[in-house]
Amino acid sequence: MRILKKFLILSIFFLLCHKASISSPIPSLQNISVSLLTCEKTDRYIYALFGHSAIRIRDEAHQLDLVYNYGTFDTNDPGFYVNFLHGRMKYFLSQTDYQTFIRSYLMDEQSVTEQKLHLSETGKSKLISILQTQIKPENRSYNYDFIRQNCSTKIIDLLSESIGPDFDQSLSEVSKGKGPSIRELLAPYLKHDKFEMIGMNSFLGKQSDTLTNRTLSLFLPDTLRKRIDEMQFPERKFSGPITYLYKANPNASSHTFLLSTLYYGLILLLLFPILGRLLIDIRKYPVLKRSASLLSGSFLLLLSAAGLLLIYLSIYSELDLMRHNFNILWCHPFYPALFFRKTSKMAAIVFLAGILTFIFLYINTMPFPALFPLLLLLILWLSFHILPGKE
Repeated sequence: MRILKKFLILSIFFLLCHKASISSPIPSLQNISVSLLTCEKTDRYIYALFGHSAIRIRDEAHQLDLVYNYGTFDTNDPGFYVNFLHGRMKYFLSQTDYQTFIRSYLMDEQSVTEQKLHLSETGKSKLISILQTQIKPENRSYNYDFIRQNCSTKIIDLLSESIGPDFDQSLSEVSKGKGPSIRELLAPYLKHDKFEMIGMNSFLGKQSDTLTNRTLSLFLPDTLRKRIDEMQFPERKFSGPITYLYKANPNASSHTFLLSTLYYGLILLLLFPILGRLLIDIRKYPVLKRSASLLSGSFLLLLSAAGLLLIYLSIYSELDLMRHNFNILWCHPFYPALFFRKTSKMAAIVFLAGILTFIFLYINTMPFPALFPLLLLLILWLSFHILPGKE
């Protein structure tokens, strides 16, 4: 009997405890902080030229410190670069611990800032719930779009869904007005990277030259960081001050210097056929003549192949920014016409007119300090095909 009485007392006790736990409020989320991490640009990798954004969630009570990253991709995918050019890239949301995340940026000498977001407990709870749903294997992938769906815009969507109209209204307030074109937005990030600047601007079509509103520029992590810092809710500022978790050395990398040197070195090398004709009659020197012909022919064939790629992407890419690409006026697949005596002169006149038209159209928006040496080289080459006795 005594054992039965103890069992009944313990059973009642556990039932009462269980009932109390059900009726008690949800545990406080005050110890959980949500932050926006912004990784500034680096010249080490093409994909890092415009920086990166991520969300940090820190739970001091349970000693958890996690980073959620919408900018994860798999370069080992055999179709990655083909899908990249066609606008069918698959990116996905990943989760890693903070120490692993920050260590990779320390190794790459890439500055990282943090802004703690002033979210209510309801907002934190909803944000964490959304991330837990999105991190599932069946939900974590999305179709990447450089402007509309990237690591920054996905965070905006996350915050909008977590916070609601207050966030949308505040973000709209600080993003009012017209903005520069997409090409102009990207130019400051590429001013020290000659190859990347020419490559990026060659792929961009007409749509990248239209004026944008300031909301569209939020695809850039630096812009998102700035707007988040400006946002003000009725009762509080949306975020804390911008603090550096790691500040990299601002000195230009040797990688950038080497690429710039290589670029201008190639331009000088490609001037050899022209200088050879101006300074000496290279026809008297078979070795020089063959070298000049091989150099100029190889370059024109390479330029023609690049032009063929531009035409293909302008038609078949799913990225709107690659449509209606006027770079085809100077980078096109028709340069082999210069190799034939009957078509050389007329082709040179048409090609020269195309280059001059391109310069006229883009004189105010194209980054000519990088592109002008290449265009000038083409103008000189085409002029030698037009002038009598220079074929």
